Amino acid sequence: MGVKGLKSYIENGGDVLKPRRFRNSLLVIDGSNLYYNLYFRTGLDQAHGGEYRAFEKEVSKFFNNLKLCEIKPYVVLDGGDDISNKKFETLKSRAEDRIKRTDALSRGRSGECLPILIKNVFKQLLRKLDVPLIQCIAEADWEIAALANEWECSVLSNDSDFYIFDLKKGFLPLSEFEWRRVRTIKKTGERFIQTKCFNVSRLCTKMNHMKKNLLPIFATLLGNDYANLKKTILPNWTKFALCPGGTGRIDGLLRWLSGFRSPQDAIRALLIQIKDPEDSITVSQALNQGLKEYKLTPSTIAKFFMSGDPQSKLPKPLQNLPQWFLKGIAEGKLNSILLDVLTLHRVTLNCSVQDFRRSSSNLTSRPIRQVFYGIMLAPNPQNARRAPARPRFEVEEYDREGLRLDSSTVVANLPSQITPDLHLDTLLEVPHHVRLQVFLDALRISQAPDHLHIPPGLQLALYVTCYWIKHAEPEPKPEFFGALLVGLVYGELSRDPVTEKVVTSGLKRLKNFKSQKEKTRLDLGVAHAYSQWQCIMRDSICLNQLLDNPVPEPEYTWLYSGVFLYSVVQELRRGITPDSLLAGAPDAVNLYHNLRNAVEQQLSEEVIQRLGVVVKQVQPSKRPVHHDPMDDLAKGYERLLLEEEEEDEDLQIKGKKGKDGNPGDEIYDQTCTSRTRHRKRSGTKDPKSKKYERVWV
Repeated sequence: MGVKGLKSYIENGGDVLKPRRFRNSLLVIDGSNLYYNLYFRTGLDQAHGGEYRAFEKEVSKFFNNLKLCEIKPYVVLDGGDDISNKKFETLKSRAEDRIKRTDALSRGRSGECLPILIKNVFKQLLRKLDVPLIQCIAEADWEIAALANEWECSVLSNDSDFYIFDLKKGFLPLSEFEWRRVRTIKKTGERFIQTKCFNVSRLCTKMNHMKKNLLPIFATLLGNDYANLKKTILPNWTKFALCPGGTGRIDGLLRWLSGFRSPQDAIRALLIQIKDPEDSITVSQALNQGLKEYKLTPSTIAKFFMSGDPQSKLPKPLQNLPQWFLKGIAEGKLNSILLDVLTLHRVTLNCSVQDFRRSSSNLTSRPIRQVFYGIMLAPNPQNARRAPARPRFEVEEYDREGLRLDSSTVVANLPSQITPDLHLDTLLEVPHHVRLQVFLDALRISQAPDHLHIPPGLQLALYVTCYWIKHAEPEPKPEFFGALLVGLVYGELSRDPVTEKVVTSGLKRLKNFKSQKEKTRLDLGVAHAYSQWQCIMRDSICLNQLLDNPVPEPEYTWLYSGVFLYSVVQELRRGITPDSLLAGAPDAVNLYHNLRNAVEQQLSEEVIQRLGVVVKQVQPSKRPVHHDPMDDLAKGYERLLLEEEEEDEDLQIKGKKGKDGNPGDEIYDQTCTSRTRHRKRSGTKDPKSKKYERVWV
């Protein structure tokens, strides 16, 4: 939620925000807003798929500093989408905007893109740090405000809707919360965080003692997530403003409202000015709905923090869900997308930096989603009489198509061939080996490699990698596969305190790769491949959690590091082998080969052969050579043609379907270019003009 333009108006409003030394208090935190700001405001890498380890350090430092100041945090996260659909147009607009901003990043321009696994990482970190959290059934803003008033404590967020809620102990804008610098009161030695606090009463006093209950009318007329009234049917609020400039509309509307004693008086006065009857009805309905949205009653989540009981007052589609599922949602151990599947039969998929000329990375993992769609929508045989005659086993997926947001109907896959009784009510009663088999079948794993020495924390990543090799489009290149395994090995050894010394002493060269963000050029081929891997991981985590983790849950922080992987890819393209990169640690070499052998067990001989060769980029010789300038021109042109032909091989996917026969794996016609070839690659006779040579790894 958010009120357009209000944040900047308040921040520039002089004495509306009051300085405050914050310590020794409860604090209700908008969790979704927090992880968004912690990632984006600290300059962490976005273009290469994410830096989860650096993000972990930021999160840990934030909560450690709260602890130093005796601040007790309670984190509240958003859950599923609003089932009333009032906000759906806003959600679609945001999704379209994310596609554009992510595409800008992929082109080397300014943009924003949260990493695919960021929410999974954040929730797991909070559990690790023992920070109380709840994942709500729907959007969290109202619950956050209600809980803060019930406990008489402040709210921390950057969402401008909290300027509208009448919070007893005020609202702390995250942008004013100086958490990085813990200060000390000299006289007492007590530590505190310097911040600024907003209070509704202070704003209303400044606006001619305006009534507090008029603020929801103000938010609705200005425009929020639930209402976006056409400006042409409303008065020109700037004529009432005393504050010139871009915030005149906000200032004028506040001053106009300050002349009324109640919301109904303001609504009547406004409707008189609207001539069209249809417009009048639209405005009236929006304003009355706005009054309901901001009205606070007792919270439905307080008892969860006290006794562990899930949220009460559930929407009708969720009222008959088993307690284990509701508890898993509340604890953040289940993905909130499952709520959208149940209530709306609709999901909106995020995208990351990828090759936007190709099909969405989300298409690769669709078969995995179809399995958990099936489990969520499968009827309980015991309730067959109450079930509809033709139950709906379809989900509408919203995803990018080119640079547009588009929808497609996806059929749920009921895994009845494994067990006919797989439904939510009795899911946890299904034996472990059956739930494991459901998971392995979803990822097309023929058999679990039990005899290979794979640490529990890497088993999920192993299965994801097997699926990725077999189903990613285009097929991952050998250097992508090798770099990914090196990254998994490095992460596993760094994670374990027992083997961390091995990384510090024996793998110093790899350790330096983590800080090479500025030196790592974005490669869309690499980006698209690893974007698909993370999409598969995200959906595999969701399915695994739903099945009560038949595969051990890994530490998500250590599974992926974008800048690190790009650096390893560059090394492999130079002809360096994974064994030589890991040579300083025999345990690392052994683990690398165990992982590789386990993956290759699931692959055909043909694919294994293709994964065994890396196309090496040969560095030009620095030795001066005397030759004819015309030869330079001819050979340069020849290299250019060869480079274009390599590029065309990656882009010739027009009209081609994915490996599973999924439609939609087509590239837009306008993104394809045609070139005329004057010479074939095989016609190159001078070996010095070749850009690449093959290296086995």
